[in-house]
Amino acid sequence: MVSREDAVRLHEDGFLVLPRLLGTSAIEEVRALLDPLFASFDRLPTGVRRDLAGATGASLQPRSAEIERPSRLDQRLRGTDVFRRCQAVARALCGPSVGYSFDHAIYKSPFNQAETPWHQDQAYTGHRRLLQTCHFWIPLQPVTIESGCMQFIRGSHAAGLRTHGRRPDGHVRVVEHAEEERAVACPLPLGGVTIHHPLTLHYTGPNRTAEVRRAWILHFGPWGRFAKLHPAIVLDRIASLVAERR
Repeated sequence: MVSREDAVRLHEDGFLVLPRLLGTSAIEEVRALLDPLFASFDRLPTGVRRDLAGATGASLQPRSAEIERPSRLDQRLRGTDVFRRCQAVARALCGPSVGYSFDHAIYKSPFNQAETPWHQDQAYTGHRRLLQTCHFWIPLQPVTIESGCMQFIRGSHAAGLRTHGRRPDGHVRVVEHAEEERAVACPLPLGGVTIHHPLTLHYTGPNRTAEVRRAWILHFGPWGRFAKLHPAIVLDRIASLVAERR
């Protein structure tokens, strides 16, 4: 499924491309569960849905619709072949104790200018200490640069956590400086995935095609969803809070 060379590449580059990990039927299984959730997007709890493009107002259709932890809304997602295979790859790369920690899904509507700006996933956690997670980006159709495939800056994870700002909507993080000239675009056929380190700078561009660009993102790591309760993480969080109050 993955080789020793794959593990070395992930460690050195900060990302890994697996162009043929999943079968067509596995992708279709996930789409059959996620599509109805996005079809009822406006009726989902406000705490789990947002437009990453920052659209506001009930009459506006989201351009970059995100659902946080869709596998809680439909637990069948965790029983899919996609979930099982990605978890197996995560354990092969990061150790047998690795488990599920987070997931979200993003559907970018056709013909829009909603990019996901350069950022590190670590910036969203609120932790200074690195969570040893690996993040799977799973497109539910073939993806190209035109439709908004993943782009990475090779080796950027080695420089640590960078300063991020926020977009006006208050949620989306944006790194202050990214070496965009070094970007590596990763178009994928159906069934391909990318895996990246939580400190790897990455970006997806606007969807300029006539089809919705669908992606499911899975995070796996030691302690799984209880990683934030790890004693080292708790102590680090307390130290951060104390420093902020000084």
